Amino acid sequence: MASISMGESRWRMLRRGLKKKRFKYDDTRNMSRNDKLHFEWLVKQGFIAPAGEGFYTVTDKGKEAADLGFYEL
Repeated sequence: MASISMGESRWRMLRRGLKKKRFKYDDTRNMSRNDKLHFEWLVKQGFIAPAGEGFYTVTDKGKEAADLGFYEL
């Protein structure tokens, strides 16, 4: 399968989430206007999963993609 780049903004958000076991949306922000869209995309694609009470965790798929910023369809 081909690897697709997730883009630097999404990749940076994912990397910030790796620093904590559980995190909130605000912990991953790049402080740009598209942050909410990028975060929702990461959740929808399965890189980040809801952990309840407004917290999230990085999934195994997210950990794998966070290394280089690439993912497979």
